[in-house]
Amino acid sequence: MRHFPQSICHKLLRNRIYSQAVPTPGTPLLAAVFLALLLVQGCEQTPLVERLQEKGGLRVATVTGSLSCHLGEKGPAGLEYELVSSFARELKLTPRFSIYPTRKAAIEALKTGKEDMAAGFIIPVTDEEQGHYISTGIVQTSPAFAHFMGNKSFNPENMPETPVTIPAGGYAEKLLGKKPVSLQPLDRTAEEAVLSLVDQGRHHYTLTSTAQLKAYANLLPRLVPGSALEQPLHVRWLFPRFYDSSLRDRADVFLQQQEKSGHLSQLRDKYFEHLPKRDFVTRRDFWKHVQDRLPKYLELFKQAGDETGIDWRLLAAIGYQESHWNAKAVSPTGVRGIMMLTQATAKQQKITNRLDPAQSIIGGARHLLWMEQRIPSRIQGNELLWFTLASYNIGYGHLEDARILTQRQKGDPDKWEDVKQRLPLLAEKEYYKTLKHGRARGNEPVTYVENIRYFYSLLVYWDNQTNGRDCTTPANDYLRLALKN
Repeated sequence: MRHFPQSICHKLLRNRIYSQAVPTPGTPLLAAVFLALLLVQGCEQTPLVERLQEKGGLRVATVTGSLSCHLGEKGPAGLEYELVSSFARELKLTPRFSIYPTRKAAIEALKTGKEDMAAGFIIPVTDEEQGHYISTGIVQTSPAFAHFMGNKSFNPENMPETPVTIPAGGYAEKLLGKKPVSLQPLDRTAEEAVLSLVDQGRHHYTLTSTAQLKAYANLLPRLVPGSALEQPLHVRWLFPRFYDSSLRDRADVFLQQQEKSGHLSQLRDKYFEHLPKRDFVTRRDFWKHVQDRLPKYLELFKQAGDETGIDWRLLAAIGYQESHWNAKAVSPTGVRGIMMLTQATAKQQKITNRLDPAQSIIGGARHLLWMEQRIPSRIQGNELLWFTLASYNIGYGHLEDARILTQRQKGDPDKWEDVKQRLPLLAEKEYYKTLKHGRARGNEPVTYVENIRYFYSLLVYWDNQTNGRDCTTPANDYLRLALKN
């Protein structure tokens, strides 16, 4: 048997023998099948995994989304991003993500040989399964309707004329195609974009997955979950069938290992099962104030960030937690302004008017930086940030008392998770009478830090969305550190 060169084989397999032999008009089916088998036999393919390892890269088609691939607080993030990156490392490959406008477009890229796999929280439909190798399930979810706040929940039994907006060519269209439902498929529109359109009230109903609804609960407050359909859906990776199945086979082994180790479960918890929860009013008010209050102070936060090296989005999150970006805010204890500075702090930071937004914001930023510099230098990263925020709220002396108490109780005084368990004890006489700085409402800094972490994550999402950043954005185009260490 004569063997063809690899380059010819790849073109033959990619362009003609994709999922099955397709006879041209006038060519008998048997002859076409025979020709296809002859070509395949003449093409001795090195396993795809080995060829990729020779090149060193893994080309990945994905879409932008909370569960797929996005730019987070410290760089690229997403359930799929983390999982694919781990898979690539196991194969000693460098993942190269490419963003496509829709999942349909990402899948099409596999057919042309532009990508080695598609991983974008994709729920395959039957037609796609015929043309691709498909991995074992990554996430099991269920289809669910969702609607714009104020509309009644969608009922397919008695609302046949009410349009349900969905991405064209996706699983939702397949599921609802045989039901008495009026579909409104949108071309060139990803599932996440449809959810946003419903949240804005530009469309009123959609069908998505329960996993997506959980992931976007904090980001799209006017998107209301509705009834779910009793049909399991599975998120999977897709691989082109014109290559051998070695990459898919390795993926299945990897995913099974991830499931067994518990790492896959941790990723599900991180990205949609156990996200921070806030009530509707908190979420609604925050996004309302992003639109009508933040623009007035945005440049001031950015200027303070430039001066101090602190991520302006962190400063804005602190300002929101302190005053909801109200420049005239005054508390019963006398703290004032957007950053709610005390008289002592204002004097220390040379602030003459706490109700002046520019002075308040730069004063708060300088004070935060001063607090950071008091934390022991051995504490770094996120731990440094949480301790600094707690100190900003309760004072450095009370934070040190809580760290001493943590050490007495055999906890780690340099770990926020340990210290935050002891902070509430500062309100109990049994404990504060033994500490230098006395009584304090220690539960408040715990809530304070958690709220700022929450608002900061939302501001990062908003800022990246507004500026068109995604998980492929170069590192020098976004802020990586919340505080300059």
